[in-house]
Amino acid sequence: MLIYTAEAEARGIPISTYLRDRLASADITREELSSIRAAMIDMGEAMDELRDQVAERLAPPGQDREATGEPGAMEIETLLLLRALSTSQNRQMVTGEIERQGLKPFRIPGPPTRSR
Repeated sequence: MLIYTAEAEARGIPISTYLRDRLASADITREELSSIRAAMIDMGEAMDELRDQVAERLAPPGQDREATGEPGAMEIETLLLLRALSTSQNRQMVTGEIERQGLKPFRIPGPPTRSR
């Protein structure tokens, strides 16, 4: 309680106002996290549907694209465009969802990147 009192005094507001603001902020954060979780579930379902649609449309007759493991030009171009538009946090969320589904995330070939 002393920490909250000190924070309230440092901001020049009564402790009741400080605590109310903290509770409101926690509620907003909880709602945002819930919204992000729901969006990730929707993305996972949409990814499943898109993967199935792309596989049906791109597979040449008599050849199983899954067997080759090679992505097509359209798949690579789409991936690169989406990566250019996304943030690193979004890419991490998507990679986590791909791994959760038991798939191996796509890695852009090239030299290893430096860790910062």
